[in-house]
Amino acid sequence: MQVTAIKTPIIEKGQDLFAILKDALDEPLRDKEIICVTSKVVALEQGRIVKLSEIKPSAKSREMKKLKHSSDFDTQPELAELILQEADKLFEAEFIYLALKDNIFIPNAGIDLSNAPDGYAILWPEDSWDWARDFREKLRSDYKVEELGVVVTDSHCNPLRRGVTGLALAYSGFEGVESEVGKRDLFGRALRITEKAVADSLASAAILVMGESAECTPFTLIREAPVIFTNREIDPLETFINPRIDLFAGIYRESFKKMLDIPMKHIPTSDDEE
Repeated sequence: MQVTAIKTPIIEKGQDLFAILKDALDEPLRDKEIICVTSKVVALEQGRIVKLSEIKPSAKSREMKKLKHSSDFDTQPELAELILQEADKLFEAEFIYLALKDNIFIPNAGIDLSNAPDGYAILWPEDSWDWARDFREKLRSDYKVEELGVVVTDSHCNPLRRGVTGLALAYSGFEGVESEVGKRDLFGRALRITEKAVADSLASAAILVMGESAECTPFTLIREAPVIFTNREIDPLETFINPRIDLFAGIYRESFKKMLDIPMKHIPTSDDEE
């Protein structure tokens, strides 16, 4: 598999990512290639950047206390207000405010102050799945290719693991989760629960070469990826695991588990197994 970061000029609010990528590519896209796009520039294209001084803090945001690894809400109540507005549900963890956003655990609802002008915050993209699908269709049409993948990436922390890895906020054009259930291991035993997080693995590979600071490489081109390409519509819930069968569910608060209890037609739940 070949993973190549694509350098561009600094991307600003409202710029067309399709045009920027076309200008940055050294050669036309080919079938069975995958384009990864960092979520931050998707947000910028959508205008999802806000000036903190224009945000009016609510009483609730002014009451949010500072946590060890969270922002100083005493001096930045506007950021606290943005987090309240952006989070689908917000939890006060020991060191940081942890949000549920688009069925993903993410600190501070995905709001980022890095690689943003002073006094501004960049939000998570809106409708990442629709964006990935539409961007893929533009690329397929323009480059006259059939099998092509698109991934919207972000950095993510894993419990008890130091450093960030990649997370696929959305993807289109390939199977992002592949089941190994029923396949045999080295000793002939049938696998019962193993699934490959294909999209997240590609996002990690992309982020490894994109970097995290001033590289100016918001796109990655992946060739010869071991994926199953598809033109079917991807269901965003395909990456989500019902908390009733999540290995880490035992550490959730009960109220959190109930709130996350989204019916899943394509995977078994604990009730189905009984």
